[in-house]
Amino acid sequence: MLVAALLVQVTWAPRLEIAGAFPNLVLLAVIAITWLRGARPGFAAAFAGGVLLDLTAAGPVGPHVLALLVSVYATGLWIRNVDGVNALHVSASVAAATILYSLVLVLAGLARGAPSAFEVDVQLAAAAAAYNALLAPFAVAALRQLDSMGRVAEPQ
Repeated sequence: MLVAALLVQVTWAPRLEIAGAFPNLVLLAVIAITWLRGARPGFAAAFAGGVLLDLTAAGPVGPHVLALLVSVYATGLWIRNVDGVNALHVSASVAAATILYSLVLVLAGLARGAPSAFEVDVQLAAAAAAYNALLAPFAVAALRQLDSMGRVAEPQ
């Protein structure tokens, strides 16, 4: 699932740009995994998805891994304080995770000496958070569907 999300993210997702932002499908998949399967599978997915993103990005391996791990940690804390999966909580947690993800990437870039425009970074992070929040319930529904298909296909 992560490989499919990555391939769509790096090929088609940039064409779906709104207000300078496009959906982060790997982040959505990782957070959906965290909501439906728990923090441990979420951390494993964050590490794998982060490595995949870092390998497709210009720059060192590590920033996307760290950004996704921070996002899963925050989502795990959120999940511990609510009962059940709720579309509003999922969307809000994805928005928060997107802001954290963006912040980690900006800070990693600054640590490497990359230029940054604070106002532009804030605008892009806000647009990405809104975009991802709108898509979050669909990501959870898609993962639920994949899970149910997997359970049916298992031999008895």
